[in-house]
Amino acid sequence: MNDTELKTTYHLVMDSESDFKPKFIKYSDFNILKLTIPIPEFNWFMYQHIGSNYRWGGRQKWREEEWRKHANRKNMETWGAYITGSPIGYYEIELTTDSTSRIHCIGLIERFIGKGLGSHLLSHAISQSWKIGAKKVILNTCSHDHPHALSNYLNRGFSIKDQSKSPANPKWKSNLSYFSS
Repeated sequence: MNDTELKTTYHLVMDSESDFKPKFIKYSDFNILKLTIPIPEFNWFMYQHIGSNYRWGGRQKWREEEWRKHANRKNMETWGAYITGSPIGYYEIELTTDSTSRIHCIGLIERFIGKGLGSHLLSHAISQSWKIGAKKVILNTCSHDHPHALSNYLNRGFSIKDQSKSPANPKWKSNLSYFSS
């Protein structure tokens, strides 16, 4: 990263369930299940495996206690995406005190991108947000994200509330990099 590299952050909002344009697909043995018991190691694994590809920021130096607190927050839900029982992605949503559902993280392991599963996973996260009582759904993304991420968000009904430029997140290597090729 050089000193002049910038990222654009997009602050997205869906103010009404009527704005939601779901895109669910039929894919053999694809399931999305809620982790009914918080498992911080699952959140950590997915964050490491997916987030390092897109320079997700803010959690790289978290220790076990921070992951435990995050996964066990009162209104936090973690959902895993699976094909034939194997985890391939996830999302985290949290209902805030003002009934806003925040999608913290959402993503797929790289080899499962390009099959329509991202639109399905996002549609599930939005649908679940409305089911838990949200009055609006928000998420932030940035120019480090997958090239189709922003268009997927907009196509599902989000609008850009605000955008800003700031220094780019540093590239980081996953602690799972032993398995990356």
